[in-house]
Amino acid sequence: MAQKYEFLFIIPDSPDGSSKRDVVTDPHEAYVAQKKDHWLAGGPILTEHTSDEERGSWVLLHAHSREEAVDVVKSDPFMTARVWDWEKTQVLSVKSGLRVPFVKDSVQAAMDKAKN
Repeated sequence: MAQKYEFLFIIPDSPDGSSKRDVVTDPHEAYVAQKKDHWLAGGPILTEHTSDEERGSWVLLHAHSREEAVDVVKSDPFMTARVWDWEKTQVLSVKSGLRVPFVKDSVQAAMDKAKN
């Protein structure tokens, strides 16, 4: 199998993205679960740690090429619903020097919560 590379996306919200986030979160989490072979990590970018105000997201993907990684992000419901601002997105080629196992599978936890 061809080698995979890591790509870090820094994705700001679109100007009205925060107003759409709650409605699109469930489809986004289902998409992440569907693309779990690509998704290494991700989460919100906060205004401050003392606030829950989100102003974007960061995503670490595993893909065979930059183009493949970009396609995964551009197909995410947060992007297609314009929660995220593609024009201001940064795509960085990175290499993990250290990676530890996840403490919990937050995507699965959110999906389990939605079922109850």
